[in-house]
Amino acid sequence: MCAGESYLKQTVLVIGTGGTISCMGVDPFDLHDYPVSGKRLSTGELLDRLCLSFSDIDIVTSGFEPVSSTELGPEFWLALQFEILQASQHFDNLSGVVVTHGTATLEESAFALDLLYGSEMPVVFTGAQRPANAISSDAAHNLWSAIKVAANPKARGRGVLVVMNGSIFTACDVSKTDNFALDAFKAPNSGPVGQVNGQSVTFRTLPHRCSPSLELRQNKAWPRVDIISSYAGSDGMLVEAAIASGAQGLVVAGLPPGYATPDQRRALRAARENGIVVVMASRALSGATLPLKQNDIPDLIGSQRLSPQKSRILLQLALMQTNAIKEIKKLFVQFG
Repeated sequence: MCAGESYLKQTVLVIGTGGTISCMGVDPFDLHDYPVSGKRLSTGELLDRLCLSFSDIDIVTSGFEPVSSTELGPEFWLALQFEILQASQHFDNLSGVVVTHGTATLEESAFALDLLYGSEMPVVFTGAQRPANAISSDAAHNLWSAIKVAANPKARGRGVLVVMNGSIFTACDVSKTDNFALDAFKAPNSGPVGQVNGQSVTFRTLPHRCSPSLELRQNKAWPRVDIISSYAGSDGMLVEAAIASGAQGLVVAGLPPGYATPDQRRALRAARENGIVVVMASRALSGATLPLKQNDIPDLIGSQRLSPQKSRILLQLALMQTNAIKEIKKLFVQFG
């Protein structure tokens, strides 16, 4: 740096929400049952334990009560969105945000926030497959990598990203595909959009995302949308139970490439007659799901590339905007 030049560090906010990355096992070999130990680290405690340091990045912290990601849902997504908005207004030089999250529902939280998030500033989700004190834990590497990505100018304009095991994914495409492996997160339809290798952050694609067009009022209730699993011999009982419970929409985790069984089709046709929106997704890990004619379900919507769980989130938000089937179909084409 030349004499007289000033150097302004980048600032990254780390928001901790809990999950494996915040857990402490009873010993270094506790790789499975660590959640029952009851020991969870706050965001500051996690950073202190992992001894992460950056010469060019200032880390500020915020956090929620550390919990398992199985406890998180729409209320948390709204709170997280508000936390990020407040931070962007409070810090003048905030370069990006990292959210540490349990891996069980990480892809759902990341996708929900991506649908609602409209800023160019990067938001990066990360987690861990092994607790911070476990043998060969991935906690430090994942958090360090996520911070590097959040501070990288080339991450701007890409929406919400997920960084795990050195790979960078879009929130739309990423899924957890293995229960315990360190490389559990994949993007079956597209692959990673970038990599973190040591100090190097590289992207193999240019920023490209749909501008969020979904708005959410804080006091508006999320509509009930249920996922109906399709399997050999499944009947229409779960469809009927969902309708009886007040479902306004149904997502079918269909038989690949996107079929329901005959009994389910009859129940789903009855659901459509009652004005319930039906989206067909697939149990397959990759490939677009289309509204196939064999299902013979009026106004059936194909989930495109979205998994059943992500289709459910998009359908919930869509129903909060409109009941028009044509408009909901457009949203699935746009975001799927």
